[in-house]
Amino acid sequence: MKDNILQYLKPLAALAIIAFMVWYFSDIVTYILVATFLSLLGMPMARKLNLIRIRRFKIPKAVSALLTLLSMVLIFILFILVIVPLIIKQGNVIATIDIDALLFYYQKPMNQLNEFLIQYNVIGSGETLAQYFESQLNDFLNFSEFTNFFANIVTATGTVFMGTFIILFLTFYFLMDDNLGRKFILTLTPEEHVENMDRILSDSKSLLTRYFHGILIEVVIMMTIESTGLLIFGVPNAVLIGFFGGLMNVIPYLGPIIGASLGVALATLSELSLGNYDMVPVTIITVLGVFAFANVIDNTILQPQIYSRSTKAHPVEVFLVIIVGGKLAGIAGMILAIPTYTVVKIIAREFAQRMKLVKFLTGKM
Repeated sequence: MKDNILQYLKPLAALAIIAFMVWYFSDIVTYILVATFLSLLGMPMARKLNLIRIRRFKIPKAVSALLTLLSMVLIFILFILVIVPLIIKQGNVIATIDIDALLFYYQKPMNQLNEFLIQYNVIGSGETLAQYFESQLNDFLNFSEFTNFFANIVTATGTVFMGTFIILFLTFYFLMDDNLGRKFILTLTPEEHVENMDRILSDSKSLLTRYFHGILIEVVIMMTIESTGLLIFGVPNAVLIGFFGGLMNVIPYLGPIIGASLGVALATLSELSLGNYDMVPVTIITVLGVFAFANVIDNTILQPQIYSRSTKAHPVEVFLVIIVGGKLAGIAGMILAIPTYTVVKIIAREFAQRMKLVKFLTGKM
């Protein structure tokens, strides 16, 4: 009886210790996970460079890893050089909005709305929406708030640089030796489970690489569709709106709503800064239309290819997993739900393959 109890307590104790270590060293675990993600993205390029031969000369793995890492850093820097000026431009746009002219133009509908809110006791009888907006704007532009904001940035700068260095360092070695993590994990694995663990690592790497590449392609395609559509209709700051809209697609299901909301806000602010008050409704409808069109393409073409085929899971299964991930850990949980679930399924297939539920869920893997 005691032997049976110990048989179940040992793996539970091991899981508890692992969970505690992951929590205690969460920052280091985060660096490792980010480096692993980047290495999975760059691995195809590193392998192709390793295959290049010039007569008897073969590119060393360290050089291939370094060239791949430099290429990824260069792409990131180019993105920053393109996007940061657009963000600064948008900030200048917001600063040029004529608040007095804006309030005068919308005075009549605001008065009607003000009466409605007073009628239902949403605001006091002596208050107006204009006063409310003015107070909110003053709070937004409060100097002390900006001071605290920049102080926080300065404080975090050292941590960011240290984290970046650690991630780049780990990514380089993961690219140079793609079996480095596998060797370490197999070393810690009991001998009787080495074969199972080897298959888990191999299948997880294959499926996750396919999934992450699919997500990257989806984000780029959505950025292109949304930016192009907004440019065609002449929406101000179309590239920045398309960039943020496409980037939000890393958040399953909820991302398009966030992206569209952000797009409407940026486009509206741009029109207000130009004094095109009568164009605001048309611009809002245009942005929503472009995002809706892009989302239809995403839901009917891109997501079935990425989520279902790359993870070999049913769309309903994917949907439920994402909802559960969101319930457990919010937006971060939704983003990490599919990769985590994929790994869990592979582990279950190896160690609990006799269970009917596991057989059903892993039948296509």
